[in-house]
Parts: sequence; C-alpha cells; structure tokens
Amino acid sequence: MRKLPTLFTTLLCCTSLALAQMDDEVSSTEEFEESAPAVEESAPAAEESSEESVAEASESEPAADESAVEEAPAEEPVEEAAAEPEPAAEPEPVAEEPAAPARDLATPAEKAPYQPLVVNASSHLDPKTQMANVEEGLDTLANNMESTIMGKDDLPMAVSGYLAFRLKNFHYSDVSPWAKNDMARTSVDAVLNMNIVAMPNSYMTLWTNMSFPFDLSGLYGNNLAKHPTQVPGNKDEHVLYDHSTDYYSTTVNEEMNFGVDIRAGVFGAYVTAGGVIWANASPLTMWERETNPRFAWQYELFEDEKTVSTYYKEKVFKPVKEGGRAFWTNRSFGGVFANVYQLPFNMKAQFLVSQPADADIGTRDGLRMYGGQPGVLEMSGTYDFRGSIYHGRIAKEKIADNLTLGLNYMGVIFDDDIIYEDEFRNQWIKFSDVGPTILNTHVASIDVKGNVTPKLYLMADVALSMTDSVRFYQTADAANYSEANVSSGYLPDANESKMNTPQVGVYVKAQSKYVEGWPMTVEAIFLPKDFYSPYSLSNPSRFNSWRKDEAYLNGGSLRYTPNMAGLNFKLEPTFNRGYFDLQYGLHRQIEDGQDVIFFNYRLNGRNMWESTNSWTKHKPLFVADSGNADGAAYVARTGTMVGSDRGIKQYRQQGGLYGGTWELWESFVAYESTEQIEKGEVPSHTKWSSYLSFMGGYDIGGWFGTDRTIMMTGYAAISGLSTTIAPIAYSESQKDMLLWSFYGHFEPSVAVTPTFHMVGVLGLETFRAENAYTAKEVSPNISKTSSLINSFTSLYYEKAPINYLETAIGIGFDWDFADRAGLHVRYKWMTHSDEAISVNDWHSHYISAEAKAWF
Repeated sequence: MRKLPTLFTTLLCCTSLALAQMDDEVSSTEEFEESAPAVEESAPAAEESSEESVAEASESEPAADESAVEEAPAEEPVEEAAAEPEPAAEPEPVAEEPAAPARDLATPAEKAPYQPLVVNASSHLDPKTQMANVEEGLDTLANNMESTIMGKDDLPMAVSGYLAFRLKNFHYSDVSPWAKNDMARTSVDAVLNMNIVAMPNSYMTLWTNMSFPFDLSGLYGNNLAKHPTQVPGNKDEHVLYDHSTDYYSTTVNEEMNFGVDIRAGVFGAYVTAGGVIWANASPLTMWERETNPRFAWQYELFEDEKTVSTYYKEKVFKPVKEGGRAFWTNRSFGGVFANVYQLPFNMKAQFLVSQPADADIGTRDGLRMYGGQPGVLEMSGTYDFRGSIYHGRIAKEKIADNLTLGLNYMGVIFDDDIIYEDEFRNQWIKFSDVGPTILNTHVASIDVKGNVTPKLYLMADVALSMTDSVRFYQTADAANYSEANVSSGYLPDANESKMNTPQVGVYVKAQSKYVEGWPMTVEAIFLPKDFYSPYSLSNPSRFNSWRKDEAYLNGGSLRYTPNMAGLNFKLEPTFNRGYFDLQYGLHRQIEDGQDVIFFNYRLNGRNMWESTNSWTKHKPLFVADSGNADGAAYVARTGTMVGSDRGIKQYRQQGGLYGGTWELWESFVAYESTEQIEKGEVPSHTKWSSYLSFMGGYDIGGWFGTDRTIMMTGYAAISGLSTTIAPIAYSESQKDMLLWSFYGHFEPSVAVTPTFHMVGVLGLETFRAENAYTAKEVSPNISKTSSLINSFTSLYYEKAPINYLETAIGIGFDWDFADRAGLHVRYKWMTHSDEAISVNDWHSHYISAEAKAWF
C-alpha cells in the first residue's frame, strides 16, 4: 500500500472516530453488532497505551487526532491478523512490519467494490470494536483515494528548491586608488529558488524554475541605474545600483525558465526557454574548459545540495577532478533550446536559437557599447539584441558499442540594421579606414567521443571556422531614407559580403587507466590564428575575447586561445589516505602575435572582483575600474591604447584590470622601449607558454590516533610566457621571458564532526615582467621637447617592471545545523604589493557567510 493514501485515509477515518464518539445518540446497526464479536475475537489484544489514547479521544477532537497518529503504525499488522486468525492470538506479530503486502491496492481482485463508507465508532462500543470497525473501512477509502492518482509512478506536482541568505563584508585597511570608493562595504541579500515539476500524464513532464531575489539593504530613489558615474540624486529610478553581491542591478536569477519533456516509445525530447540555458555540444563549437583546481575554501553560489561531509569528500578528501558542477562544461544562452535525446537507431539531436547577449557588437547587449549604464530593462532581458545565434547538432550513439559520432554547427549572425546605431557606426568612421564592418561567424565540426576500450576514453573534434565579412559603404540613395539622417549615408542593404578562407581547428583528448591506480590524460590542440569560435573551449575566459590578437599566461594548460598548438599532460594517482596530481603543458603560437599579455589573479582575484562596486567589472569591453563614480582608477601598465575612448571598442587592448564573472584579469604590452609606445608600434613574436603544477593531499588523522579526517592539501604552480622555448619557467630572469608567475596554495581541512568541518587557507602568488611601462602626466621637471612626451596625450612613459606579490590567510567552517540546512562562513586577510608603483598596494579584510536551506 502506498504511504500517502494510507496515511491520508487513516487520518480521515480516525477523525471520523472522534466525531462519532462525541455523538452519544448514534447506535450500532445489527449488521455491525453481529460482525463486531468476530472482529474482536480475531483482533490482537489492544495495548494499554492504545486504550488510554482512545479513551482520551472521547474528550476532545485534538486528542482524537493525536491518537490517530499514534495508532497509524499498527494499522496494517491489525489487518493481517484479521485475515489470519491463528497467529493473531500471539502478541509478538503485532509489532512486526512485513504485513504491508497483505493489502495491495494495485491488485484489482483485492479491491473492494465502491460503496459509501459508514463507520460505526460509537462511544458505546469498547475500543477494540471501534478500531476494528475503522479498519474494516480502510479499503474503501484507500480505493477512492487511489482513483485520484493517475499511475503507479506518477507525481502530479513536485516542488523543490532552496532559500539562501548571503552576507559579504569588505574592509580595506590600506586602500589603492581603484578601490577607494569601496573602502568598507557590507552587502546582504537573499534568494528563493523554486523548481516546479508537473506530470499531467506518464509521457509528459512540465517544469519551470522561478527565482525571487531580495536585497536587504533597502530601496531608495536614484538615477545610478542609468548613469552610474554621476552623483546620486532623487530621481525616478527605484533601483539599487549595486543590487546584490552577485548581480549589478535589479535582475532575475538565471534559473528563470520553463520547459516541457515529451516521451513516447523510441522518442524523447525536451524544449526549454528562458534567460539562461546551459548546454554543450562539442569542444570546438559549444564547450567550456576549466582545469583550475577547485578548493573547498570557495563555497560556490551554485553548489548543489549535499551534506558537509559529502562536500568535503568531493573537494578535498577524494576530489572530483572532472565533470559535473565541479568543472562545468556548459555554456549559457538565453533563448529556446530543444534537446531530442532519444530517436530511433540510437540517434539524438539538439537545436538552439538565441541572442548574442554576451557578444553583441551593438548598443543593446549585455556589454552595452553605448556606455554600459545598466538600467531596469537591460537587466530584465527585455531588449531586442542586434543579432542571433543558431546551433544544431545531430549524433549517432553506440557506434562500436561505446562511441558517439556528432555533426555540429554554430552561427553568430548580426542584424544589418545595426548600421543605424551611432555608437557602432561612428567608431568605425573615426578609427578605421575600411568603413563599418560586421564579422559573422560560422563554425561546423565533426566530433567523436567514448570508450575505445574499457580503459581508454577518447574525445576528438575537427572544426571549420568561417568568417563572413559584411562591410558597409556610403550610398547616394541614402538621402531617400528618413533613417539616413542619422546614419551618415550608410544603409543596411548597402554592403559587400566576403567569406574568408576556412580555418581548420583540431582538439584531441585521451584518458588512459591502463596503469592501475595511475590515470593519465593527454590533450592536444591546434588552432590557427584566425580560428574563431566564441562559445567553444578556444575562448580563454568566461567572457568573449572577440578577435583580439593577444596571449594569456597559462594558455593551453588552463585555457585555450586561437593561434596555439601544443600538448597538455596530467597524471592523477590516488593512494591510501591521499592523492597527488601532476600537470605539465607546453604550447607555442603558430605564427607571430602581438605581445599583448593577459594574466588572471587566482589567489585573490575573485575577492578583488567582488569588492568593487564598479559596473564595468562585468564588462570586458572596459577596464574593470572605469565605472567608478569619481574616476578612481588603478595605475595601469601601458597597453595598445592610451585613454578609454580610443579605438573600436571590441578590439581595443588598453592596459589595466579587466573583469568578467567571478574573476579579475590584468593586461599590458611587453614593449621593448618607450619609442615603440610613441610610434604606436606593438612588438610581435611567436611566443611559448609553459606550465608545471603539483597538487597533493594527505590525511594525517592517523598520526593523532583519530578516525576523523585531517587533510593537508597543497598546490604549487610555475608558469611563463617567453619568445623562445622554455620547457620549465623557473625564473623571470630566463632568456626572453615576458612574464613569469608562481602560485602556492595550502589548505588544511578538519572533519570536527560529521556535520561540522573547518577549513583554512594560506596562499602566495607573484607575477614578474621586466618589459612593462606606465603612463604619467607631464610634470614641470620634464622638458616639453623631451622624446618621452606623447604630443597627442601630454603623457610621458616610464619603465615600471611588474613585480607583484599577493598573500592570503584565512579560516572558515561549514556546518549542517539541521537536516538540509547549512551555514558556510569564511574570513580572509589579503594583501597586494606592487614594487614599482606602490600606490597600487592594498590590504583588505573579507568576510562572507551564507545560510542555505533546501526543500
């Protein structure tokens, strides 16, 4: 018998018992009087506690309900005894549980015919007779209840989700210019996420995800939602500029979507639509690659439900190295996505129609070239973006038992009407000789993945990247169009289209377990300089890099970029009470590339990104601090541009700090002299990237004679970018080294109790580069005729080698204070020092606390 109908019908019957006992006028019919002795004779003797509870039931209705709950477990054994009189006389079987199958409502032959239920539970009867009469009517009630349930496994409606409260506090005891507007800030917010699933029948499932974010710092009127660089005032915008610790204005959570799943026979598919849809296809069309280690110190906002002990097991004690939320391979889109996951002949397919909210070259995208002023409409996703994304995949599974072969397409196509937008059109007119240009992207690939043998997994993808250049030209007919007055003679249909030479990219990944206990992974990559696939693993960051010619520290080993070829090797053995990982990568650019270098802060970068209130920290078109209200800015090393308003925005490479999502990057150009800066010459070389890391963990709990896990985890990495081969980058003084870095991270964790774990962090990270310069304003001490002075900007340039040192120390805990509810607290002390430009130094406290309850 199902638990739900049983409990429900028991409560109904016992409530009827209480009501019947209150009416002394009710008498038993002869039919029940005749049957009562027989039932009483076969029923087991009632325990004294049962008699007392039934007696108390006659005094008040609440007491009757209580006794009903107490007696519910005895319901099914009583019925079994009634069906088998001989063992019923013995008291032992009364407490036994296996009686449930005796009345199986799923068997039609055992169901009683429908009839109105009359329960004789008069207070004139003794308790045994009352209970027997109630038991006799259970089948009828249960059958009636069963008729409302559609099938054996149906769940007509299910709701799950979580409620989270988050607090974050930053306090800069020593502040640099870029953070002076955020010397001390506390943010408190909450979010209620609900996942609702409905099953109207056995072949259809409907679902929707709803989110209700709350900002607990209050509401006030201001105009910063439209003009964040202005001083606040009483305007009509009832929107907090810094809405929460995770989003930058009033917004809906990414879980706002809905979908339907339909399945029948050999067909199964689901269609979902919403603001953020997570999906992947093949490595070179739609894929996220992230091999940075995941430490328990960082409790992610997207952590799924798990106990504290499971959380530490997956991140520390026996870390999950790949797959799942730990290493997310999906990309996010807003639009409509269809996944046909079951077709005849082991086929499957998926299709996507979306808008390029994160890569649009127009003014209405998530990057807003218009200036990035966030407003209510942009955040709610109600704008019409100037472009579309189309994706399709069809695959055949179970080839040679375990392999899957797929064909993929990804296209990013912009609307020609974008020529009417001043911000797009005028920058091309001002900074380019070729005229306004749109670059539409088409990528097609064929991939294979699966187990070649039980101990060898293979993934390979071969892709063609094609670019359709659409170049607009002025036309004499423009005067005939009203829009021409605002488009300077350019019209949507006045353009020339040209397809470039297709670029071939190749990615191969092989994982071997042939050596017992010593799994190995090898990755190989070949991406030409003009290969462009914005949503593939060739994208070096969580933001789209457009078509920039630049190099990335740790490129190839942690994230791929175009213009790259090389190998990456990982060895990941485990042993009793511990494990270690060894990773080595060596990659080379295929042809010369600009010496524009990007590197990300791994130790403290996420906290630095979270601490600033600048809207541009979300917008990689701009340096991360350019949105500060009073122009407070980081003193940056020089890039390819001087000033934030020069150049075509999606291609400019200004030096300084750049944000994205939960990360912070810095850019500079490795100039060889100030003369190169003056002439606007960016040096170019074929660069090498090398990377070597070691990560290990060992449980020392046995040293102290305890079975509690005390895990010591350490991670160290050295990496470098050079113009000649350097198999191991051990120092910044190596020949032709453009940038060198060391990163060390020590994390002890202790399972104090099964529900309370503690974690600490001790870290150090350094970056060093000799060929770095900074721009300074002309001072009276420098002659106006000096060759150092830039006559266009009234700036002069001074060598400022990069020698950064970052440190961190912290402690935290994770506590399951109740079933399905936890508290996650962290405290961290961070420092940053810049040897050449000490004004950039800072010290900061960081506190975070998150309470999360699942339902």
